[in-house]
Parts: sequence; structure tokens; C-alpha cells
Amino acid sequence: MHADTRQTFQQYAEYVLQLKEQTGVKHTTIRAYQSSAKRVYPAIGHIRITELRPQHLNQFYASLNQPGANSRTGGPLSPKSIKECNVFISTVLEQAVREGLVLYNAAHRATVPRQVKKEVQFFQPDEVAAIREALESEPLKWKTITHLLLITGMRRGELLGLKWVKVDFDTCTIRINNNVIYSPDRGIYETTPKTEKSRWTIALSRKTMDLLGEYRIWQNTERLRLGDYYEDRDFVFAQDTGEPMHPDSVTTWLDRFSKRHGLPHINPHAFRHTMASMLYFAGVDSVSISARLGHAQVSTTADIYAHVIEAADQKSADILGEIFLKKA
Repeated sequence: MHADTRQTFQQYAEYVLQLKEQTGVKHTTIRAYQSSAKRVYPAIGHIRITELRPQHLNQFYASLNQPGANSRTGGPLSPKSIKECNVFISTVLEQAVREGLVLYNAAHRATVPRQVKKEVQFFQPDEVAAIREALESEPLKWKTITHLLLITGMRRGELLGLKWVKVDFDTCTIRINNNVIYSPDRGIYETTPKTEKSRWTIALSRKTMDLLGEYRIWQNTERLRLGDYYEDRDFVFAQDTGEPMHPDSVTTWLDRFSKRHGLPHINPHAFRHTMASMLYFAGVDSVSISARLGHAQVSTTADIYAHVIEAADQKSADILGEIFLKKA
């Protein structure tokens, strides 16, 4: 495609989306860009790529911040969604800079509404104990799924992408290098993690490995019972047919499980936050926690759990005060 300074933003953006998909950008990322494009094109899609200025973007972002911008709620669009629009625009313009169509990326000079960071939600030790107790009366498959989510901090797609070949009973480790995702246009499919850092090994306790061993025996029994109906694809957790599970099935089961037992609302990511928070309160450093979470950078971990780190540090200070300042 030859450089054409008469192209509109929408025309050039469609070219960039095709280019990104052809060069291996994750399908979920392309889908996110396409979702943002639905809001971006009506506002600035008609403007020539060479004539797009930060002022155009500031006016667009201001309109998204007005009542009625969110058709679902009737209120303004969330700062997170506005930021996602800016990320899409920035991605398109960055390609235009590389190809010499524009001198600078206007999205870098625009003012995006500040996103207020939400404190991560995690369960307290007594709530974790209640969850574990309630699991004892649940089917082994779901007991094992929930236990692993809590112990490993894996995301639900990573857990459902786990295969037996990556489970090492001798070293008590599992290797995370696969992901199960759902999208309306593709259905349920396997993909690799985004970055090399997202492929990591997690150490597990012997008790957890024993639970996995017990579950594997049950799964093998089921597989033999189902016969040809079951196509073994080596997934640790699979549908009755052997096919990968829908990620939403985990969320749905946990929601019903919490209601059945009168527990606080549970979502899979809360377990990830709980594991990280408990490690911080146990005095584990950010580097080790970041490695267990599979974050690409330690700064990402420290940023997400800033308030947890602060609370853990205060707890340490209180303990030291009790030790050194306690009156005889």
C-alpha cells in the first residue's frame, strides 16, 4: 500500500488493523481495537490522517465524558473505556509515524481523563477458610479448580489451558504456557500467553499435588466410562467431550457456589489478588510475587498492589513496635 496523505483516519486504521492481524497480534487485542473503533470512527474517522490534531482528540474524549455517552447506563463513558479508545488511536498513529505519514503521534499529546485506580479486592483469612470448608462438599473437579485458582493465582484462561504434560509430580511444579479464550467469532480456542514472561513455572505443595493426583484418577475413570465420546486432548480440566471448557463456566460456577454456601461473592480474579496479598502480608518480596503471578515487570506488581504493600508494611511496623517498645 502506497503512502496516501489523503486517507482518512478510518481508512488508514482499517489498514493498520489488517497489518496487526497479519503480523501476529493476539486476536483478543484486535477485537479490543475493533470495539473501540466503533466509538472512534463516527467522531474522527472522516478526518484525514495528516490533519488529525490533539485538539480533535480532546474534543472527542470530552464528549465521551458527558452524560449519555454510555448507551447502556445513560451516563458518561468510564475513564477505562476512554483510555482504550486512546490506545487504539495511538496504535494507528504510531504506525503512521513509522511510515512517514505524520510527524508525531497526536494521541501522545492529547489529554485523557484520569483513571482512578480501584483497590484490588481480596479475601481475608477467615473467608478463605470458609471457602475451603465449603469446597469439601463439592464435586472433586470443581474443588480442584477452585483450590488451584486460590493457590496459584492463575487466571481462569491459564488454568483451563493447563495440560497434564505440563504437570510434574516429581518436582511439584506446573508450567503455564497455554491459554483458553472465548470470542464470539471464533468460539472457544487455545492461544499462547502475550509475552515470554507470561510463560512461567509455579511450585506447588505436596498436598496440592496429591489433590491433583486424586483428581487425575477420577478423570481417567470418567474418560474410560465415556469411551469414544471423550476425545482426550490432555487438558487437566475439560468438558465431558474432552474439549476445552468455556472460561465463563468457571465464573458461573463460582458465583453459584458462593450463593449456595452464603459466602461473599467470588470471581476468579479475586483469588489471584488474595494469593498475592497473603504473600505480601507474609513478608514475601515483590520480585518473587511478580514471578509467581507471571507479570512482565515487577513494577506492574508493585503498582497493582500498592495499597496492600502499604498495609503489610504498617503491620510489620506494628509488630516491630510490639517487640522493641513493649514495656517490661
